[in-house]
Amino acid sequence: MKLRISIILLMVWLYAAAYAEPTQIYRLDDAIRQRGYFQQNKENRVDSIRRLLTSDADKETRLGIYDQLFQEYLTYNFDSTMLYVDKAAALIGPADGYDVKSQVRIHRALSLATSGHFSHAINILNGIDSKKLSENLREEYFSACEWTFSVWAEYSEKRSIAPEFRKKSLVYLDSLIAVTDRTAPEYSYRLAERDLRKHNYKDAEKEYLATLGRIPVDSRLYAQAAYALAITYKESGSDDKYELWLINAAISDQTVPLKENLALQQLAIYLKEKGDLRRADRYLKLALEDAIFYNNRLRMLEVAEKIPDITNVYQATIHAKNNRLKLYLSIIGILTLALGGVAVYLHRQRQIAARSKDLLVELNNRLNALNSQLSQTNRSREQYVSLFMDLCAAYIEKLNRFPMVLKLKVKQLGDVNAVADRYVRPTESETREMFQHFDIAFLRLYPDYIDEFNALLQPDRQIVPKKGELLNTDLRIYALVRMGITDSNKIAILMFLSPQTIFNHRTQVRNRAIKRDTFEKDVARICDIR
Repeated sequence: MKLRISIILLMVWLYAAAYAEPTQIYRLDDAIRQRGYFQQNKENRVDSIRRLLTSDADKETRLGIYDQLFQEYLTYNFDSTMLYVDKAAALIGPADGYDVKSQVRIHRALSLATSGHFSHAINILNGIDSKKLSENLREEYFSACEWTFSVWAEYSEKRSIAPEFRKKSLVYLDSLIAVTDRTAPEYSYRLAERDLRKHNYKDAEKEYLATLGRIPVDSRLYAQAAYALAITYKESGSDDKYELWLINAAISDQTVPLKENLALQQLAIYLKEKGDLRRADRYLKLALEDAIFYNNRLRMLEVAEKIPDITNVYQATIHAKNNRLKLYLSIIGILTLALGGVAVYLHRQRQIAARSKDLLVELNNRLNALNSQLSQTNRSREQYVSLFMDLCAAYIEKLNRFPMVLKLKVKQLGDVNAVADRYVRPTESETREMFQHFDIAFLRLYPDYIDEFNALLQPDRQIVPKKGELLNTDLRIYALVRMGITDSNKIAILMFLSPQTIFNHRTQVRNRAIKRDTFEKDVARICDIR
């Protein structure tokens, strides 16, 4: 009797062990059941940020809010991400700094890379000079470059170009680590990333665990680190830990929530190999649902390629006929999507062709208008040159009269100095008149001179003429420089000032420049016809 009871208990235990499921997988199933709750929390958080966009919000406030919305949507919905990148770009003007302009471009590239538009993202990033960026933005720039080449290598795994992308990704990762705060959890995560790619699995495991111990589960960094740790265990041959951390990463993806994710998809593949076809099928369909919600075209294709395989195996255990039917439906669905895509593509091509024709007509009209404007400009310049010739002639005539007047006055010796002052040196009113003529003529020749000149200066140190002035002394000195007169002695003669005073003015203005070393060369090129 005791032997029979022992055998029965052993059989019950073996049965339970065979069909019992890990606690962690239950936690994942529970998180999946709450997907709607987590998503609603996300939507509420986004709405609370969006409500900050009041009608009286200034430009800086709007850019800050658009940045928050970008961060919220980056791995959640591609279309919404691009919407707020476009809104931020629309606020940026020529007067904004390089950082402000570059941040919007980095955000655009990061969005495109996350959605699978890798070449477009790289083209944007290549147009940014990292040396001109502030320290914080340089970190964001290197992060975007590293991410773009990393995911590009992932999508190109079966192609010969993948090693090149991985190599570039590693180069940018080194640059990123160099500018990362050593006290931030991102630092240990990035060190782990480098160790993983160099196959230093023990060091990678240590750094990933250090990262995970410092951040909450409902954060994107936790999801990334947990998934990367799972890959580390897989590469080092620890399947149990690989499954455990895939589940942890998938749970984090649900709670954040993220729609651009890999953990659930990879877990589905792993479970299929273990024979848990029911879960594998369900998880892969959820991964496809996330990819569609995010609107990641490459991820949709990637997941869609795996769904038929798992579904077929699962359905084969139930009924062969149903399996074939679902396969046919899947193929028809893919073909329908392909045909729809071709139809949309052809429609867009026709629209592009129509817009191109209209654009050519518009460009032709603009060229004609520009030719007319250039002709008018040439005539105007001839008139202004004539005006200055007349003005110079008047002063030369005055100087020619001086000897005759001096002879008349030389008899009155006490009057010689007064006569010299009167006829050699212009009076204050004559000087003002001459400068007034110069300012009017110069600004008609170069109407954008003041704006383009100030664009070369630091934003908080720009030069603005006083009320009633066209140009002040600093702007007038550099107007002469723009006209090719760079000798301080010559400028001093024309300005009725000492050479030292001219030198001082030029030095003070150069100190205000954004690029001091090339400032005067830059001045000589402003207002060129482009």
